[in-house]
Amino acid sequence: MAAFLFKPKPRGFKYIPRYYDPEAEAREERKKVVLGEKYRSPTQRARDTATAAGEPVEENYVPGSILREHISSRRGAHAADVVRKRRRKTYSIPILIGMLVIIALIIWMLYSK
Repeated sequence: MAAFLFKPKPRGFKYIPRYYDPEAEAREERKKVVLGEKYRSPTQRARDTATAAGEPVEENYVPGSILREHISSRRGAHAADVVRKRRRKTYSIPILIGMLVIIALIIWMLYSK
């Protein structure tokens, strides 16, 4: 009886961005103002370090693009599977009906004599 009276509340969550630090953002803005054209962002510094180490650097990298590509390719594969299953299902019904008709004809021919 108590199970009907107790209604669970939806779970909430507290989202805190992992890589956001307001102090560091303010510090970077001040560096931009003070250094002007000499300023290099942390991503530019990391790219320069990778280039110096001989690692390949992708110039047009957009954060999250690899993940998006992976998800979209899986969606395409999933869509192809769905189409394949639908075709299989639509072809299987006429085949089943045809087999039943053939079996019915064979039984009719055997027992009609």
